[in-house]
Amino acid sequence: EWVVKVDPDTVWFPVRLRAHLQAYMPGHGNGWDTVFLKNCQRFDSMQGPIEVISKSAAMKIEQEMEQCQGVYGSGEDQFIVKCMERLGINALMEQTLLLDQYCHGYMDCTDKWRVAFHPHKALSDFDNCHKRSLQAEIKGAGS
Repeated sequence: EWVVKVDPDTVWFPVRLRAHLQAYMPGHGNGWDTVFLKNCQRFDSMQGPIEVISKSAAMKIEQEMEQCQGVYGSGEDQFIVKCMERLGINALMEQTLLLDQYCHGYMDCTDKWRVAFHPHKALSDFDNCHKRSLQAEIKGAGS
């Protein structure tokens, strides 16, 4: 079980996230490992477009949030990362989780394994990215 926060301008695929969690995470993605996923190798961080935190890590944050007083970041994503680090919650890098223009410097919605693509602020851009990624997945399944 996992807690997932996704920004509204992020195209994402829940089925792919399940596959990533099962493939890469300790405990086979059951969410009982106290971890969060970093998704940007360039900045060695968890970027806000998609935030993935195990259920046990989220429960630890809830129970020990007072220990995060005085933790500041440039945004909610950096606050929660600094808080989790203070609480001793481990991070795992999952660099194929997110393709982010700001982290990676490019955008390619034809990646059939990537879980999330960011940013897509215009509805037509959002829909186009979603469609292109699904088409790549279907095409890849036929290969």
